Amino acid sequence: MSINRHRIALAVCAGLAFALLPTLILPSQVHARHRVNKSITFDMPPCPIKAKRVAPSKTEFQLPRRNPLGEPVSVTGTIQWTDQTGSTVILLAPVLTADQTGLSFSRTVKTLQHATGELTFDKGCTKTDPYGSNNCTWVWGEQVTLADEGALQEDITAGKLIVDLKIDTTIPLQFSCSICGAPCTVSIPPELDHGRWNRIWEVAMYLLGHPHGPGGDEDQQ
Repeated sequence: MSINRHRIALAVCAGLAFALLPTLILPSQVHARHRVNKSITFDMPPCPIKAKRVAPSKTEFQLPRRNPLGEPVSVTGTIQWTDQTGSTVILLAPVLTADQTGLSFSRTVKTLQHATGELTFDKGCTKTDPYGSNNCTWVWGEQVTLADEGALQEDITAGKLIVDLKIDTTIPLQFSCSICGAPCTVSIPPELDHGRWNRIWEVAMYLLGHPHGPGGDEDQQ
């Protein structure tokens, strides 16, 4: 499976949850530091993160032909970003499930302030709101077009990224990092430190800026 397809697998399995605001806050300065070894460490952007607008854009992608994990998985919980005052910029509650037939994704935006964002898909979604598409289901191998735009309306000089997720309702994936100016280290739960999950973490490193990507241009299974 190509790295592009793995990028989509991870983007859908996790990145959609982050996509509304991190496209504004975490630009290309994010660089992975180490390969997967019980934890992932990556650099956050330097402070301050300047207010800016992200112009409307469209990206066409194709889902993997099959579930990259080879087994059902679910992700629930919350993702929060705060600024230098301690105020929440975004509080997002994603729900993702994947099985052998396809992928389902929904999200609730509990808080969004000092920023705007909209993420829409051209198919597979049954609801829309001010933040874009919601309640989406796609089959493996489907081709989808994503459109996004937004704006960060304040300079961020400090703050936190706070992630509190559960995998399959029982396995916690929790961490808190500075939003800028310092590296972030994420400990991999032992339950997710084996088999195909190891490959997913390596792809995560690639998405966070690894210069060549795991295993070169092609993923050898």
